Amino acid sequence: MIRVIIERQIKEGCLHDYLDMIRRARKEATSVEGFIAGELLQEKANQSHAFIISSWENHEAWEQWTSSEKRQAVLADMRPLLEADEKITILENSQLLS
Repeated sequence: MIRVIIERQIKEGCLHDYLDMIRRARKEATSVEGFIAGELLQEKANQSHAFIISSWENHEAWEQWTSSEKRQAVLADMRPLLEADEKITILENSQLLS
């Protein structure tokens, strides 16, 4: 299993529209084989600083989603709501603790 953290800075006044986009993205992602779960977290002191943390069965499932036309369409609609490009971090279980 992998976890993916997507960090986004939302433009002032765009939070409501962004949340609509996130709901749309989650709905689309749930149709991808290998999607396990996802959640939205926001910085306590700055609600416009958002993090999506999703769990995927493997890296291939994530790649299928990230390169899909559905994700690209959602991201194209979301970009005008963002201050900058999203930052993506992919995490996997450490073999050091095994």
